[in-house]
Amino acid sequence: MIAGLNEIYKAKTDLDELKQHHSELNEQLLHVVSLTRQLQIKYGYMGSLLMEEDLLKYRPKFIRESVLSLYQTEIQKLKEHPEISMITDLMKRYRHIGYSKIFLLMLGAKPEAIQGSNIIK
Repeated sequence: MIAGLNEIYKAKTDLDELKQHHSELNEQLLHVVSLTRQLQIKYGYMGSLLMEEDLLKYRPKFIRESVLSLYQTEIQKLKEHPEISMITDLMKRYRHIGYSKIFLLMLGAKPEAIQGSNIIK
């Protein structure tokens, strides 16, 4: 199912509210999203780690275990945040949009640019 533009805008609005009202949580999430991008790890892997889902589909194949372990430590720090349920609830609410699109919105992507794109993982 391809998410409609209205749904992507709703997700963006919720992310903006998270940023405005829970800046510490937002900064920690943004740190992990940026790290994911810089390490060239699929956003689906990050989402699966946060949501405790099956990791096999997105598990990085060409990243050293030591680097992956450091990355997983950063994810765990985020999961231990007292308000992590705000993020997981948002991710559940917009699961049909896809983790990659949610995280790209956090990084400043325009909803029009990611709507309908199935290439992003």
